Amino acid sequence: MNAKLRLAAVAIATSLVLAACGSSGGSDESTTDATATTGAESTGPVVIGSTNEPTSLQRNVGGSSGISETTTRNVYEGLTSIDDSGAVINTLAKDVEVSEDGLTYTFTLQDGVTFHDGTPLTSKDAAWSVSEIISEESQAARANDLRVITDIATPDDATLVLTLERPTQSLLFFLASVTIVKDGDKENTSDNGTGPFQLEEWVQGSHMTLVRNENYWGDAAKAEEVSFQFYEDETAMNNALLTGQLDLVIQQSNPDQLAQFEGNPEFVITEGNSIKKFVWTFNNKEEPFTDVRVRQALYKAINREAILSAVWGEYGQVIGSMPPVSEPWYDESFAEIHAYDPDAATALLDEAGIDGLEFSIQYVAGDTNEIIVQQIKSDLAAVGVTLNLQPIDDATWYEAVYTNKDYESTLMDHNNPRDVLWYANPEFYWQYDNKDVQDLKVASDEAATEEEQIEAIHSLSEIIAEEAPSAWLFMAPQIRIASADITGFPADKNAEPFYVAQITRTN
Repeated sequence: MNAKLRLAAVAIATSLVLAACGSSGGSDESTTDATATTGAESTGPVVIGSTNEPTSLQRNVGGSSGISETTTRNVYEGLTSIDDSGAVINTLAKDVEVSEDGLTYTFTLQDGVTFHDGTPLTSKDAAWSVSEIISEESQAARANDLRVITDIATPDDATLVLTLERPTQSLLFFLASVTIVKDGDKENTSDNGTGPFQLEEWVQGSHMTLVRNENYWGDAAKAEEVSFQFYEDETAMNNALLTGQLDLVIQQSNPDQLAQFEGNPEFVITEGNSIKKFVWTFNNKEEPFTDVRVRQALYKAINREAILSAVWGEYGQVIGSMPPVSEPWYDESFAEIHAYDPDAATALLDEAGIDGLEFSIQYVAGDTNEIIVQQIKSDLAAVGVTLNLQPIDDATWYEAVYTNKDYESTLMDHNNPRDVLWYANPEFYWQYDNKDVQDLKVASDEAATEEEQIEAIHSLSEIIAEEAPSAWLFMAPQIRIASADITGFPADKNAEPFYVAQITRTN
């Protein structure tokens, strides 16, 4: 490896995510007015606090959101990216031509791109990276979506041609999840990307340091160095911000922490939309969750407003299906389909012939998750259902739940755009198998217009909202706190990466 990596055990999965995207020539126009880049150069390293440390360098698999958040678009890039506004933008692809039948995509690569070790980027590197994702061995969360690709060709070093078995409106979006590495580089064996920063050092349990890539092909990063400092305790992280050890905290997860910063001119608090959904999901291949009435009953039995209030007070939003507010197929009425109604829950359980139901919930241990599962447990007890709590660690969750699907129910937060489409994949960890949903997924891919695509995904979202293969709890707010002299970061989070190339100090 190029970086001085001192790693402990390799594990995967704090939040189930995709590694995504890349930068668009080092620029992104989606920062809000409150955090717009001034163009001033950084006067020193920018230090960012996070409670979401990567668990490995694995990028293109369902796994730790920490690796996407810290390195994607910063160290690694894709042919396309999802920018901070949620839009798909060209990145390592300078130009894309699509055939009239929608079955051939021809990508022309950016000029002058080199990997951090100085090797020029060629179409063979892009072909290798795409082929790795769609291979039979791939565990990438978007692998099934990208397996619409039937042929990969490299007519010259600057041209990549992808041939599809059917048209898809979403190919460029799905490709944003594929970070490009050198031909032959395997997952977890290389930190050699093309991005505006190089991975200088990762001391697990402590920090990750990125240094500016002085040979970057696009617009240079503002800061010479960006360091992510990792914390298990949010109070300790906020104390570090108060005492000047940090410049910015990516995400607040407790509204009680905000009071110490409010009204203080030395700090700026931003509140934006996020794509972070807390989801209580069932193993839809295991009884009694194969019965839609049981799933609906369990959903109606829980008080989502009380859960949200216990975690976030007045912040956040109750949801009733997977799409977040920022996506065009979001519908606030979905939250009312299985509104809190213990009497209706009891009636549905009686109708299904269920008495004395007892099952477990596996969840990654932590303060927020503990608040949620305790509330769910209490609500279910009120309708005669016993919920056994099984806190586990990240690696165990990934192996038992995501990989082996050995669970009854689980709690997880999802941080992915368009992850509603995973309900069309019966092999995904919730194992929900609905042909109408699968057909609507195909219809959304093959839609002739964006309006048709939106309509198809909205219909898909409505079906799962009704059938409740999962119980969607709430969407977390995106609250960041920064020193007043730090600018260039977005208020919203509409993609997994936290793009740091525009962050700078104003004095």
